[in-house]
Amino acid sequence: MGGMGVIHADNNFVIYHENHTMTLNLLSASVSSGIQRFLYASSACVYPDALQGQGNTDVSLRETDVYAQLPPCPQGLYGLEKLHTEQVLHQYAERMEVRIARFHNIYGPGGSWKDGREKAPAALLRKMVAAKLADEPSPAIEIWGDGQQRRSFCFIDDAPVGVGSRNSNNDFVRRVLQWTPATSLEDGMLQTGRWILGETKKLLSGADSAERADTLRRLQTSGLVDLRSHALMFAILLPITSRGTADPSECLKHLATFARSLASTTAYDVGHSGRRYGFRIYLAIDSDDAFLLEQSGPNKPEQVLRAEGILQIDTIVCNHPRGHVCSIWRDCARKAWLDGCQYFVLMGDDVVLQDMNWMSAIHNAFTELAVQESVPEGFGCVAFTDTSFPGMPTFPVVHHTHMEIFGGEVIPGSFVNQDGDPFLFQLYRRWNCSRMIPLRISNILGGSKAARYVKVSAPDWTFRPLGNATETVENWLRLRRPHIARKLTLDVIVPCYRVDLSYLRRFLELQPSPTCTVMYIIIIDDPQSPNIKELLSEYSHRPDVRIRINRVNSGASASRNRGLRESSAEWVIFLDDDVTPNKDVLIETEKAIRAKPDAAGFVGTALFPPADTIATAAIHLAGVTYFWDIARKRADDDDLPWGVTANLITRRNVEDHVEYDLVFPKTGGGEDIDYCRRKRNYSMRHGGKGFCAAPRVVVTHPWWNNGKRSYWRFYMWSKGDGALIGLYPEFTYREVAPNSAESILACVLIIFVGCITAVGNRMSSPGGLALISLGIRMVFASFTANILHDLYRHLWRDANRLTDINMSVRGFSLVLAVIESTLIRVFSEYGRTVGMLERKEYRLIGRSFDWFTGRAGNGPRNEENRNRLQRVSLSVVIFATLLSA
Repeated sequence: MGGMGVIHADNNFVIYHENHTMTLNLLSASVSSGIQRFLYASSACVYPDALQGQGNTDVSLRETDVYAQLPPCPQGLYGLEKLHTEQVLHQYAERMEVRIARFHNIYGPGGSWKDGREKAPAALLRKMVAAKLADEPSPAIEIWGDGQQRRSFCFIDDAPVGVGSRNSNNDFVRRVLQWTPATSLEDGMLQTGRWILGETKKLLSGADSAERADTLRRLQTSGLVDLRSHALMFAILLPITSRGTADPSECLKHLATFARSLASTTAYDVGHSGRRYGFRIYLAIDSDDAFLLEQSGPNKPEQVLRAEGILQIDTIVCNHPRGHVCSIWRDCARKAWLDGCQYFVLMGDDVVLQDMNWMSAIHNAFTELAVQESVPEGFGCVAFTDTSFPGMPTFPVVHHTHMEIFGGEVIPGSFVNQDGDPFLFQLYRRWNCSRMIPLRISNILGGSKAARYVKVSAPDWTFRPLGNATETVENWLRLRRPHIARKLTLDVIVPCYRVDLSYLRRFLELQPSPTCTVMYIIIIDDPQSPNIKELLSEYSHRPDVRIRINRVNSGASASRNRGLRESSAEWVIFLDDDVTPNKDVLIETEKAIRAKPDAAGFVGTALFPPADTIATAAIHLAGVTYFWDIARKRADDDDLPWGVTANLITRRNVEDHVEYDLVFPKTGGGEDIDYCRRKRNYSMRHGGKGFCAAPRVVVTHPWWNNGKRSYWRFYMWSKGDGALIGLYPEFTYREVAPNSAESILACVLIIFVGCITAVGNRMSSPGGLALISLGIRMVFASFTANILHDLYRHLWRDANRLTDINMSVRGFSLVLAVIESTLIRVFSEYGRTVGMLERKEYRLIGRSFDWFTGRAGNGPRNEENRNRLQRVSLSVVIFATLLSA
């Protein structure tokens, strides 16, 4: 339907074909469904053209005038289609009630007013409004015709109860339906004018002075709509090269395959779809590709495309360095944008499209985005499903809107031949306007496989390039849709050695709030795990899940670093692969971030199941789990010392170059403290906060080895975290007495010297045997002193602290748990000392690290020194007792 801008001779056949097809489909569906009454909206164009031409301005059109001359001669093919449909409907008059209304120029608020389909009242009012708002002296008002044409119009409110008139004679409708127009032309024009004024002001809101002037200038004119060229045009951006394969002609074979898939998958959209679609190929060839450009006339790729029936082709000869695909992408997209294309997709000569009607599916996906997220039409990014690289948005489609936002540049100039696809997808993810839809496409030579050029990644594109682009989009939206807020982007990073699907499913089922978008990044650190295949089968197709497999076992720190490099979110949350997160962990994470957006990160709460065995209670009593729930212990702290990586949130979108230091053991130990301190220091230097407590972000960590005894983990942790003493001397202090491990090592050294002496003298030296005896008694005294002191601490001096530990062990079992906790603590201190010796940090022996990094004052340091001094004193007493016995 449309006004004179649409209904003209050039559009006659398109109008007839589409209108008749739609009406017949409706009629067929109605008959099949047993509809009892069918109302058909016909048109005054069914009346003879001779009665509506020049010199007939005052002719009154009656219903019977349709057949005043034979054969009937309606106004154009539009009128003939309406008349033919009336005839078809009369054939069904015995099966259903048929009602036909020949509408005459319906106008009013809500109708077309600026797209070429508007009727004369809307067009005239629009031009008047634009001239008034332009506030230019002596504005010119464009009028089609010579000003002598006369028509009658029906206001929209009158249309549901009757039919208006184009010079219509209303005698019949007045007699049969007792209908007369209720709205005068003056009142109808007044209401319509006010509505158009409001719509024009909405259109201009947020526009700068140049955009405002250009818009008002365009609104003061009308144009013809050519439905044949009014299709939604897809620009297929197609770089092609004969290099990179053994046979240069191989690319032409691939191109022919691509062309056939393109023609077959677009046939229905182009030829039969109700909305018109079309595509144009922008063929890009290197200027020095002699094989493809060796002859005059059409180049070889163009000949291949034309042979497959594809005729809409533009060839662009490029002069970029070899392999600079993104530069070619920018050239093609810019040309297509200037040509007025609506959609842009980068493909390749080795691509095969597998699903029909992909153009209409993509357009529908953009329409759904606009409705669901209340964004402007065309805002967002829609990607194909690449069967050769599942889950990755390797073939993103953007709209003309994207090109307008960035002034014709599809991606920034820093991209060479990699990362442009995820850049677009991640950019619009910030408004939840990225979608991967089930339209299959395969990439024979590219994707995750080796390409025909050296792959060059864009350096740090997830930082400044993505941040600048996000700011550009935000500024554009602020002027046009100021109510649209950017979503928080959060990535969940899970370094995974166990590949236990029962745990991983819990992560991948977590749901964020509507104001947060989340991706899940799983880094597999055991490439030989038998569960990888099942994991990939279940989740690799999801665009919000990225599964990466290390070539060799690289350790938790290296895996977390890879996860950081895979991420492009503002924030990340690190979760160990064996924790069970609360269902609201993502929602609580978002709340914490929004409450303190200037934090370096957040320390969540990591709980353990109740300690109901001696072994698990001993772990708590040894103090190795104290910091796992530090967020609850210091819930109001905006500068926590550090947090364990089992549940740690950090800001990612700052270029602080902070990663986990691989100097620490692969199994962990100290790397979390070092990472937090460096992130915290960068944030504080730039005006931010440190690590804040997020006590409501809760995960539960199982007991290691299902609660079975194993001290090796704590030994390795301490072996690693001992390196902190050299890295952070400002957080270390001198021990007033040797710790338990240092004391016992000294005793062992005495025994060793005694053994050497005794062996050297064939066990006849009394001095050697005395040293051995002395050393053994010293070891016994030290161990006994440590056990007695821990019993004193936990069961008497600090007994009130037991209430803070989630354990059910009591009575004699608690005594045994305290004794075992001594072994764990000594084993940990031993690992710390061994680490110093292995790193040759001899001068650091006798120094300790303040785990609170000064945030708790001197209390923890003083307590530790007091404990050491008491243990040493007690061991001396016991040793003296042994000597005197």
